[in-house]
This record gives sequence, C-alpha cells and structure tokens, in this order.
Amino acid sequence: MTLHARATRWVALFCVGLVPLACRQGDEGPLAPVPIPFHLTFSPGDSYQYDAWLIDPFGYPSPTTSHAVQRVLTAGGTSAGLTGVATILDSTNILRDSTADVQQFSIGQSADGDVYRFGLVADIARMLKLPVPPRRWDRIAGFSLGFGQTWVAGYLDSTQQSAVYGEFSGVGEQFSVKVNGVQSIFNGYRINLYGPGVDYNFWIADAPSGFLRIILQPGDTTYGAEFDLTETRRATP
Repeated sequence: MTLHARATRWVALFCVGLVPLACRQGDEGPLAPVPIPFHLTFSPGDSYQYDAWLIDPFGYPSPTTSHAVQRVLTAGGTSAGLTGVATILDSTNILRDSTADVQQFSIGQSADGDVYRFGLVADIARMLKLPVPPRRWDRIAGFSLGFGQTWVAGYLDSTQQSAVYGEFSGVGEQFSVKVNGVQSIFNGYRINLYGPGVDYNFWIADAPSGFLRIILQPGDTTYGAEFDLTETRRATP
C-alpha cells in the first residue's frame, strides 16, 4: 500500500470515528438556560439621586443638567405573585406631562428571580407620544432565563399584539457611585427593552439594589432622556 493510500485510509477511519460522537452531542439538544442570581432589597427611606438630561430627536443631549430623586416609600409588600414589592416616589420632571410634584411607581420580584415594574411600558409609550396601553406588571428583567435569551416585557396595545421585548446586553458592568457619602463600586447588568418605536436601556444592580443608569432613546419627533445615578442613601436598618 502506498503512502498516499495509507493516509487516505487513516483520514476515512478518523472521520467515521467522529460520527458517533457527533450524534451523541446532537442527542443532548439545546442547553438549558442558566439563571442569573439576583435579589432586590429595598428599605423605606432609601434614596437615589440622578443627574438627568433631555435627548433631542437627533440624538444630542441637552447642555443643561437637571436632577431627580427617587425615594423608597414602602417595601416588602406582595402583589400579583410578586414579593418584596417596593413603592418608590419619583421627583423626575423631564418628559413629565403631570403638574404633580412627585409621581410613584412599584417594583417587585417573582419567585424565579425576574424583576417586574408596574406600568413601565405604558410610561414609555406616554413619553414617546405613542398610544398608551393599559398599565400592568411588566417583566423588565428576565434573570431566570440567563444571558442570550429574550422575553416579553409587556405590550403596547390592549389586544397584546404589539410586544415590547427584553434582552441582556453583554455581561456585568461597573459604576462608581457614592453610597452614604462613600465612593463605591456597583456591579450592574445592562438590559434593553425594544419594540415598535421603543428603545429603552437600563442598568440594574442588587448589591446595593438600584437602577444605575436609564436611557430612553428619542423617537423621530420626540425627546428621550438619560438618568445617571450619582449618589444613594441607604436607610439605617
């Protein structure tokens, strides 16, 4: 047998030997999602201070910086199967169509670790001048699904035909924020919510718990906004 023939035979045997391995690997099917451990913890009196900017329809931020403060009013409640529900007062006045000094929103977490906020999709639609859907609990972070997955965050219509989806973007990111006056490092996750006319990004952490940055991208004719956390005050247990 020539050298060329022996080499050809060896390659053929090697390829045949790979077939059972390939079949065994294929039999395993898709990998199960790996949940991301995440646990929100709020206490009444916790506060968060943000720098805020408007973003014009061309994507340029306003040269004028304003400030917003969020303060936890209540925490540890339950609603619609969610636990640790917190009610947060929000002094944000940019993109607001109300004359009230403060507004409030609720946030909670399901048993599998996903984070929900009541009425967020409706608030986004209002700020972008879209038809405002009914307010409901929107799943804003699918930690139970892990990276590489998407989920339905909520709907832009009452018939639930126009969905807003969520997804993780990249891995954890770090932010420098003052905690009770001491400069500290937060590890946060970036999450994108997107749908027809909607592009909303936020970074969230659980140690300490809070939203580190929020960006509502502008529409073709409407303004967006950015909020960057600069300081948080944690209530004394």
